[in-house]
Amino acid sequence: MKTRILVLCVIASAALAGNALATPIIGTITAETARGTLAEDLKLKSHYENGGIVQLKTNGPVEVITQRIVASPGSSFGWHSHPGENVNVVFQGTLTLYHDEHCTEGITYGPGSAFSTSPDQIHLAHNAGTEPLVLFATYFAPLTTPLQPVRIDQPLPGIGCPV
Repeated sequence: MKTRILVLCVIASAALAGNALATPIIGTITAETARGTLAEDLKLKSHYENGGIVQLKTNGPVEVITQRIVASPGSSFGWHSHPGENVNVVFQGTLTLYHDEHCTEGITYGPGSAFSTSPDQIHLAHNAGTEPLVLFATYFAPLTTPLQPVRIDQPLPGIGCPV
């Protein structure tokens, strides 16, 4: 009986510690999410007159997730990652993005700016502006059952990193 109680206490402590290590969302952030399965392989490659090239290739079933995200002024998304590659476009406001390896050096994106993140990149987004941030994000993630969360909470990467 004592062993069972001890095991349950250890499990409960581990669960609580995991939650305590994650950084919270601060402010008001809403996301409208659409998800769809891309069952066919993509093999797209386009060349443009201006010298630009777009290449997109998938192999196997992939989930495509699109979000319209709105963050009030002062909001922080908390440190997190995503299950797949993603591309983002700032529609309104400004977003400052911090990466875990250089967490005190943020990059600011304004309307019409686009950026990407990869599943191995832990990052934090912050709306330091005075108007709501509107961001469109598209993710290409592995298809799983049950479906994966779009956001994976991560702990604060180090001392001096923003929250």
